[in-house]
Amino acid sequence: MSEARKALRSNAEEDRLTALYEYDILDSPKEPGFDNLTKLAKQIFNLPYAFITFVDRHRVWFKSAIGYDALEVSRGATFCEQTILQTDVHEVLDARLDDRFINNPLVTGPPYFCYYVGVPLIDENGFALGALCLLDRVPHKLNVQQHEMLKTIGTEIMMHLSNRKKARALRYETQRLEAMLNISAFSPEIHAMLDFKGKILFINGAITSLLGYTVEEALNLNLWDICYKEDMQLVLDTLHKGLDAGRCQFELLFRILSRDGSLRWFSWSLVTKNRTWYAYGRDHTETRNVQSELMKLSLVASKVNNAVVINDHNNEVVWINEAFEKITGFNLNDIRGQRLGDLLAGPATDMALVEHARALSRQNQSFTMDVLGYRKDKKPIWLSVYNTVVLDERGKVEMEVEIIIDITEKKLAERELLDAKEKALELSASKEMFLSVMSHEIRNPLNAVIGMTHLLLENDPKPSQLEDLKILKFSGENLIHIINDVLDFTKIETGNLQLEHIPFSLKTLANDILTSLQINGNKNNNYLQLDYDDRIPEQLMGDKTRLYQILMNLLSNAIKFTKDGTVSLKLALSETTSQAEFQELNNSALHHLHAAADNIFDPQNANGSLVNISAAAKIPEAQVAIEFTVSDTGIGIPEDKQAYIFESFTQARSDISRKYGGTGLGLAITKKLLKLFKSDIQVKSKEGEGTSFNFSIAFEKVDQQKVDAVLEQETGAFKGKKVLVVDDNEINILIVKRILNTWGLESDVAADGEEAITKVMENAYDLILMDINMPGIDGFETTSIIRDLEGEYFQKVPVIALTGSTEYHDSTKIATSGMNGYLLKPFNHDKVKSVLTKFLGARINSEGPIIL
Repeated sequence: MSEARKALRSNAEEDRLTALYEYDILDSPKEPGFDNLTKLAKQIFNLPYAFITFVDRHRVWFKSAIGYDALEVSRGATFCEQTILQTDVHEVLDARLDDRFINNPLVTGPPYFCYYVGVPLIDENGFALGALCLLDRVPHKLNVQQHEMLKTIGTEIMMHLSNRKKARALRYETQRLEAMLNISAFSPEIHAMLDFKGKILFINGAITSLLGYTVEEALNLNLWDICYKEDMQLVLDTLHKGLDAGRCQFELLFRILSRDGSLRWFSWSLVTKNRTWYAYGRDHTETRNVQSELMKLSLVASKVNNAVVINDHNNEVVWINEAFEKITGFNLNDIRGQRLGDLLAGPATDMALVEHARALSRQNQSFTMDVLGYRKDKKPIWLSVYNTVVLDERGKVEMEVEIIIDITEKKLAERELLDAKEKALELSASKEMFLSVMSHEIRNPLNAVIGMTHLLLENDPKPSQLEDLKILKFSGENLIHIINDVLDFTKIETGNLQLEHIPFSLKTLANDILTSLQINGNKNNNYLQLDYDDRIPEQLMGDKTRLYQILMNLLSNAIKFTKDGTVSLKLALSETTSQAEFQELNNSALHHLHAAADNIFDPQNANGSLVNISAAAKIPEAQVAIEFTVSDTGIGIPEDKQAYIFESFTQARSDISRKYGGTGLGLAITKKLLKLFKSDIQVKSKEGEGTSFNFSIAFEKVDQQKVDAVLEQETGAFKGKKVLVVDDNEINILIVKRILNTWGLESDVAADGEEAITKVMENAYDLILMDINMPGIDGFETTSIIRDLEGEYFQKVPVIALTGSTEYHDSTKIATSGMNGYLLKPFNHDKVKSVLTKFLGARINSEGPIIL
């Protein structure tokens, strides 16, 4: 081979290695995605050895291997070395007869490879990174169709590798944007986001140190509420004229009223985009206060860091200092007799701002402005100009020791910060949209499965069907819990998860959990034990759903990591407070007996938030603290790992996920949920002997007789009421109608928004259940149209959204469209009954909405 060809091949190899290293795949731990593709190839072609390999500079590294335990082999005369030189399937029918491999130690010695077939793993730029390989100890030959199948699996591997690379890049970008947001949080200057009318939507903590307002106070203000009245008209005129002229960036200086009533000068950089203002404010008060003193000094100071310019009464330059020449590149000969604004202006200079400053000078008024100018070498430069007018004894302008500061670096930092904020907001919006859509699309079919299972269980099934239906019901609800894990984790992280406050039986909950886990316990030959303290009150007030989630996470883990052992749940009464401490709460307890659906929106709630009114009553007669202990005799947790098991996506050992499954979210969610209960969790474990988790939660006791009496009275009020169900999904309609009929309600159906509007105009309904996502007019628009119809009935008839999404932006739409709340799919009797109780039953004893 010629030297030129050797050099060319060497360069190509270096490019290939560079491409390989960009994927950061070498020496990475095992990943189920790659292992699954290797298993798939082995099963399809029925060959005993299957590998996914990547060819490094001096070695062939195995990402996934079946049948052979080596992590890597020397690159040398390997099969993969030859495969990456190909563009198609590389097949060696009998390596013992092939001169390229006849001396290969894996051919001449164990495992005595004879047959090889492989396909190169080629990235989008044409670089062969490695190979998907299949081997045997006897000769074989694949047909053309099998070659195509092998290439298809190779393509899938590259797609998996590419997606892995993109996910790493996305995590890096997210971290970078979060870092930029943190910069604004600690900035000594004000960073804010306003709506188009000036209402403050976001502001950093600098508002407190600079103006005395807390962030919470500022979020209830409009910028024009604290703008000094004498400056406001000029500021608004400037903004209106600029917007009419198509401008989207403004530099303004005006006075702000601080919380203690004093005035402070602020220079503002304002940018508008998508009817939102992004504002950056710097306090210029102290600078202006000392301007008069600085002016006197500047007249005689020729060597200061900031540029100093003196103009005559015609606004023409007569003197500059050395700093001005360093900043702008112009010397006195270049600028003498000219107007500063004309000399420094360029293509992107805001001449309207310059003319405004000149107008102020003609009115004998000083000014401060930030303006984009240009150096003598035509390079752009941001300048902050502080102008002071010096009047003679007759009140005429005698001169103007404008002080000019180079703020280019600050402006660049502002722009990057604004861009970072916008990207972060877009990323957050995309994340919310994704979770909302996924939640809706998954919950809809699950609603059908769980809803129909409930109906079948209530329809006197055969004894032979009963156990199967119970298993189906448990499995569907278990899948809902997995979905909720991911959504709850996001809600907890963003502070959007609130605990319910409903009565429940702790003993029933504990028994139900252990019963539902009995099948899994039997699989590992485990004995499930409940140690329940009979002193615990029959009914407690708290969040049954979240407590269920906590116990299921802990007990499921205990069962999963225990074999031929014991898993125990112990509940013990540890503390009781006196009834006198809750006497004041008891005086208003009956008001809370009227339960409502999960997360119902109350239109009279002052802050417009979603309030939690899920269940029946709140009659706290005393408080009890319950000690929970979940223990097992399983594999235990190494002592050095116990501090990390509550972190997200973390497990005690690297082989846990592969051997036992799981996402590593369960304990992280458990700890965060317990924090909402104002509790914490402790772990005691010894490797090989077992693990014990312990936590304590305080609950209020409930007067069950009063709860039962009120609920019995309310459910009797359902009879004769008429409900309109608006949904384009026939299964959803069937489930809801069957549930409504159970309680003697009359129901009517509309398949879309237009039909719903027609029926509402022609009939009187006591309640409307409205699906959000429908073809044509969706649920939001349909409700808005109903609310716009004339008449008290159209304004007051309760409208409840049917949705599979719990994301905040949907909740906001639900409120603004005129809906009274939402019912989350999948439906069950308790949730539907809570809604009916709130909007039908509770009206018997109270007027207007109930606020819990």
